[in-house]
Amino acid sequence: MTACLLLIAAVATVVPAAEQHRLADGAIEKSREFLQGRIDHYGMCVDEYPTDHQRNLHGGRTALTAYALLASGLDRNDPTLEQCLHWLLEADLDGVFPVAMRAKAFALVPGEQFHEQLVADAEWLIGAASEDGTYTYTPCDGETGSRYDNTTTHAAMMAVAAADARGVEVPQSYWRTMERHWASEQQGDGGFGYRIPPGRLRARTYGSMTAAGLEAASVCFDKLHRERFILCRPVETPRLLTGPVEWLERNFAADVNPELGVQWYYYWLYTLGRAARRTGLVRLGDRDWYAEGIAELLDRQRSDGSFGVGERVEETALALIFLSSGRAPVVVNKLSYTGQWNPRPHDAANLADWLAYAFEMPINWGQVSVDDPVEDLCAAPILYISGAGPARFDSEHKEKLRRFVLRGGMIVSESAGNSGEFSLDMQRLMRRLFPEYPLRRLDADHPIHTHHYNLEDPPALYAVSNGVRLLAVHSPTELSLGLQLGQSEQTRPSFEQFANIFLLATGGGQLRPGGFPEEPDAEPIEPRATIRVARISHNANPDPEPLAWPRLAHLMAQRHRIRLVVSEPMSPTRLDPDDWPIAAMTGTEELVLSDVERAALDDYLSRGGTLVIDAAGGSPAFADSARRQILPIAGRSRPARWTPLAGPEDLSEIRYRLDYALALDERRYEPRLTAVTRQGRLAVVFSPEDITAGLVGYEYTGIRGYAPETAVALMTNILCHLAGVQAD
Repeated sequence: MTACLLLIAAVATVVPAAEQHRLADGAIEKSREFLQGRIDHYGMCVDEYPTDHQRNLHGGRTALTAYALLASGLDRNDPTLEQCLHWLLEADLDGVFPVAMRAKAFALVPGEQFHEQLVADAEWLIGAASEDGTYTYTPCDGETGSRYDNTTTHAAMMAVAAADARGVEVPQSYWRTMERHWASEQQGDGGFGYRIPPGRLRARTYGSMTAAGLEAASVCFDKLHRERFILCRPVETPRLLTGPVEWLERNFAADVNPELGVQWYYYWLYTLGRAARRTGLVRLGDRDWYAEGIAELLDRQRSDGSFGVGERVEETALALIFLSSGRAPVVVNKLSYTGQWNPRPHDAANLADWLAYAFEMPINWGQVSVDDPVEDLCAAPILYISGAGPARFDSEHKEKLRRFVLRGGMIVSESAGNSGEFSLDMQRLMRRLFPEYPLRRLDADHPIHTHHYNLEDPPALYAVSNGVRLLAVHSPTELSLGLQLGQSEQTRPSFEQFANIFLLATGGGQLRPGGFPEEPDAEPIEPRATIRVARISHNANPDPEPLAWPRLAHLMAQRHRIRLVVSEPMSPTRLDPDDWPIAAMTGTEELVLSDVERAALDDYLSRGGTLVIDAAGGSPAFADSARRQILPIAGRSRPARWTPLAGPEDLSEIRYRLDYALALDERRYEPRLTAVTRQGRLAVVFSPEDITAGLVGYEYTGIRGYAPETAVALMTNILCHLAGVQAD
């Protein structure tokens, strides 16, 4: 949206990422259990506001509880949640807060019966606003609200926005009125307060209301500037948006509500998480707001999973929404760079929201800079690059983008406004990043167009593939406009195209919180054993995943104190079993060996060497050709099934990649390795299924092979068996 909304600096998290996610998961589960325990057999919160003297709040705690459970990713079919939703469906609510919370909950639930009530609630809320766009606890019926407050105004407006995102028609006049209100409430320091008291010109600014104002202003900005987005012109970001971000960067605190102290602390975290999710804020200045918030909440959570004092329903629900807002896996990071990178500022946010709703799973998005560390880029499987003009990257940036892809990521770029300059620059970038692979147009029947949604008139997409997966995809025609305008029948193809890309890049929606596995490093260890492996070069794309073996070496060192020394790909004629007792071969194309290469392999095997072969990506062309050309060289024994069950890794459970496992049916629990013996010893270990891509650790649809953890376990045990290295 603006440079102010970007992640601009890296800082260590409070705890290591993996531990942070584990602790957050535990806190989320305990909070869910507490809230579920507060729902009675009718589906109503046992601590609900009474109908006699708090009629305008009745139903609010039940609705907030349902919203929090849904936002945390609880299974929609959970019996307690089902009861709660149906109680809300039948409840007669007439307070702004309860109706707003019900609308937010129902906006997360697919189904016509809930959508009908969502439409009714949105219409009720629009009618409940005052003439100047403000709200209080009871409907204003169009009159100017003298006792308004920005907390209720934010809740009502964001409920209307949630309904709008589900196709409920909201008049433009509503957004104009709301923008005028928030503009009138913004203070000189950029922040927002609870309200400006009668007869005064200023309000006290503090954290929770400033975050709420940021989210509200962001919605208004997107709803009221459609023409600028359609024309793809540069849009100057108003102070209504930059001001609250600057305020939050100056005043952020995780242990108190900034400038207010302990008051409304959990509401502060709630509004912060929502505003950050909408605007893509990953950090505030150099502060990791989510990591610091987790640390605080873990200290405050009670043994029963609750937060706060008294009934603790509101505090627990708000804390749960915060925990879930940052815990939801990031599916796409939008890249900022020098140039027109953000002509459609809410495209990625709308995409993440639609994917979360369409596939009923928590999903986040983020904004990252090309100057950020590669670890930040790797927080999501898809790096989205949009542009309406030139896009130039220096050598350091290009290397960072290449590292992101090698770790399992996919670059997806699109020419906003059909920019020819951007398309040419992206084509040059792809050729520079992956000179070994051509840029080709994908056929209309490619899975990217048909995997989940079968697009009738798909856009022309060009891609680079390593033979295992798509590394980068480019659309010379714009996709961002449809995403920016939000889901409708006219814009649906853009969402469905990205949905197919999302499902391909994540193995059917298998999202890893925190992003890709850590990049392999050269951390020194005291090894208890050393294994040397030569990698073989040939004509059939011998190194499609360059990080596969370095990552395996890293894992074997960390898990088992085994030093794995791996060569660069070398010709079979250079193989010497005295230096390299094990040789590995993989590929994605038809293997063609010369007479000299076959003779060299025969000599290597006869002198005691062993070959380990797998088909990268499960390539049938490589598997069939390797079976024909190499197995006969190994010896006269027939290939036999073999599994290295004994070894450092537990192989009691064999797992294949999700989509491939479904195709295997009952065979999906069995390893499919074969071995050939020569002179009484193993000469060749052969896998027609992929192991190589699994060693990198990413999920991807269409790979015929083992799940990443099984691939690592298999190769570890294979190498240890061949090298005579015992389990720890």
